[in-house]
Amino acid sequence: MITTPKRVGRLTASLIGAVGVILWATETMLVTLTTSIPPLQTVALAFMFSAAMSPAVWLLTGSHPLEAFRQPIRVWVFTVVSLVGYHSCIYYATQQAPPAAAALLQSTTPLMIVLGSAFLPGERLRWWHVVGALLGFVGVTMLVETGGEGASTGSSFFYLALIGVAAGLWGLYSVIARTLPDVPSSTLGVFYAASAVITFAAHFLLETWVPPQPIEWFAVAALGIFPMGLAIYFWDFGLKRGDIQALGAFSYVEPFIGAVLVAVFTGAALSLSLFWSGLLVVTGAVIASAGLWKKSQTTFPAIASSALPETWLTSVSTIASRTDLLDVTNRVVTRLVLIGRDYDNPRSHDREMKELLFALGCLVQIWDELESEHDDNAQPSPSCTLVA
Repeated sequence: MITTPKRVGRLTASLIGAVGVILWATETMLVTLTTSIPPLQTVALAFMFSAAMSPAVWLLTGSHPLEAFRQPIRVWVFTVVSLVGYHSCIYYATQQAPPAAAALLQSTTPLMIVLGSAFLPGERLRWWHVVGALLGFVGVTMLVETGGEGASTGSSFFYLALIGVAAGLWGLYSVIARTLPDVPSSTLGVFYAASAVITFAAHFLLETWVPPQPIEWFAVAALGIFPMGLAIYFWDFGLKRGDIQALGAFSYVEPFIGAVLVAVFTGAALSLSLFWSGLLVVTGAVIASAGLWKKSQTTFPAIASSALPETWLTSVSTIASRTDLLDVTNRVVTRLVLIGRDYDNPRSHDREMKELLFALGCLVQIWDELESEHDDNAQPSPSCTLVA
């Protein structure tokens, strides 16, 4: 479920990422049980429990325990800094910052993800992504509106700045993680362990150890297993293989569910404003994920017609047998090799290269589908559709 060997559809991956968002919602309630523990100590202990899940994740996914150590140093720095920086800033600042302003700052992360994804290769920002994200932002604004916090002090601005840094850092992590599809999500366990070591060091330098009570041990363990463990496993997987814009908008659901859980477990009244806020957030999430509910198939952007008498994509669409499939595959690969040898003016083939690469993507999908059927007599059925 978390490793990359098996192909997982875009919708399935997005749903897995959405489960991560729902698990995140437990963080608000669990943190209320750890307020007597220093924030860095809480983060370090939670990461310790997150890392302790690693053997189970490796066993369930069939991944190699040393996979993380095969990753480039930039992946290590990026992941560990994001994990430590985000959680340390959030846990340290939210105890001191004005609640409504802090929640609003945190809610900018989904908007950063949706808008930032437009700059990623192969991603296109559609109107429904923007509308869904804005509706979610309005819903969260209603959720945290208190109207009576008073003026912010200088220290409040410092804590709010930390939350702003955390929100930006997590938005950046979510967008950049999309560009690292070859880094299995199962490697996160080792990164959790590294994060725990670093945060423990920071705790002993800056804080005094407070022995947790039994209920606090339970809360910290739950934090490590759910919002800081499984949630990030699922979120990372969804980001890399699902619809990042839809997931960004759906993450607005997290503060709403968190508020409901806090109200239920603390006995607080559920207000009508909470209902309207939730309605806006959920509506925004549904609109933002509109592209996921279309007919499941591989789609490729339409390409302007070239000067070729017969386009490569037309050749793919006419495949009717394994012989045709082998022939078109050979011709596409041969043409790619010939273009690669044209050192004098490689940019002269840009338009044809786009078409060749899309055609190659279709061919790979057809071969994969044939292989998955385990039937030597099965015939290829091109299912790649050109969309504007």
